[in-house]
Amino acid sequence: MKGFIVVSGFSVFALSGCVLFDGVSDREPSSNQVEVELVAENFCLSQQTQQQIEHNCDVLYWLNYWVEQEQLSWPQRLDKLNELGDSPADLMKKVLLSQIKGTPYQHRLRAQGWAEQIFPQMSGPMRQLFRVILHKPSEELLELESGLTILTKLNTNQSKVLDEQKLRLQEQQQQIDQLLKIEASMMEKKEGINQ
Repeated sequence: MKGFIVVSGFSVFALSGCVLFDGVSDREPSSNQVEVELVAENFCLSQQTQQQIEHNCDVLYWLNYWVEQEQLSWPQRLDKLNELGDSPADLMKKVLLSQIKGTPYQHRLRAQGWAEQIFPQMSGPMRQLFRVILHKPSEELLELESGLTILTKLNTNQSKVLDEQKLRLQEQQQQIDQLLKIEASMMEKKEGINQ
């Protein structure tokens, strides 16, 4: 369902020359009217024309690829990751494969590095789209998981400290019990002597 919403939401961007607001045409916009024209060819993985990249300016291909990979388990996606190289298209696939639920923290963290590699090559609209739907949410999730990991370590350490304190208290209680027995024994001897 999530994939359908993402694909349908961005299918609007794939239509060349689409104007998103009614009443906006080729004429000059008025002062209170904004013209927005998003052309599919503006969403390119690489702005560099000398590089041949399959599906370079096909934003729907990349969104569909991401949605299709969601069906795969992490081990299946890891196998795919290991087969990919370092071309911009392969790096994009690596990033997309690493953003799906069930991806371990360290692999999503590595994907942020891949994203940083291809980010400067992207066209402005693709960079903005990529930042909004993929990069920022992933970054926030990594920060939350990092904070959770730190809290878990702190709780584990505090639990160990509490266990050590319990042991010390038990040892102290045993020492107090022994001292009380010695005192009781001494009191009995003293009463026996006085009689």
